[in-house]
Amino acid sequence: MSLLLLWLPFVFVLGVLVCVCVFDVRERVVSDWVWVFVYPVGFVLTFVLVGFGLLDWVVVLVSVLCSLFLGVGLFWSGYYGGADLKALVFIALTTPSIPVVFGPVLNLPELPLILTVFCNSVLLSLTWPLTIFTLNLKDVLKGKRMFEYIQLSLSQKVWLFFTSRLTPVEKLVGLRYFPSEQLVFQEDVSGLPIRKPLRFVKAETDLSKYTTNLNTYKHLKKGCVGFPNHTHHSPCHNTLG
Repeated sequence: MSLLLLWLPFVFVLGVLVCVCVFDVRERVVSDWVWVFVYPVGFVLTFVLVGFGLLDWVVVLVSVLCSLFLGVGLFWSGYYGGADLKALVFIALTTPSIPVVFGPVLNLPELPLILTVFCNSVLLSLTWPLTIFTLNLKDVLKGKRMFEYIQLSLSQKVWLFFTSRLTPVEKLVGLRYFPSEQLVFQEDVSGLPIRKPLRFVKAETDLSKYTTNLNTYKHLKKGCVGFPNHTHHSPCHNTLG
């Protein structure tokens, strides 16, 4: 019975995260009603474990505080959206530690599980720019010109090569693309707005204005646009296409 109680929260968290991922991929938004339902359930599961003496309240408190410290900091800086913060705190509340069934392998102080989850998510996120780099390299080898009609320094080209994909502006409609360039209305010698790279956009930014702006001037020249947003902290990029 105790073994079932120990692992039930992990099964519940896994199910919730799978559903949240589906919502995020399909709608790019996770409804607040999801968290209104799952937070009380997570609290009850944790309360039951503490009541049976299978979990210490101190561990729960430290876990939640760690998640709030990391989540609020990343949300405030723009790397996390609201759903990312809520998911992190939910994981910390519902699964504050790993059940030790057979005893610890090493005699080391137990760290909050949320720190392991966070570090693993950061490592997993690194595969995203590597994927974009691989796809861009494949396009370049096929003869596609990545940075046509826009002046960039070498560092800016390297940054965009790891974060951006060439995509027609028409595909932006209805999708959450993060811009990698902005139009500065200081006309150059050609009489066109100057296109400048944009390295970072906050996760909670209203992207509709960027889409409208790019569609208005899509007749100018071709460029590149970023992949849809993916892993709670990557600034995906786009330019005219």
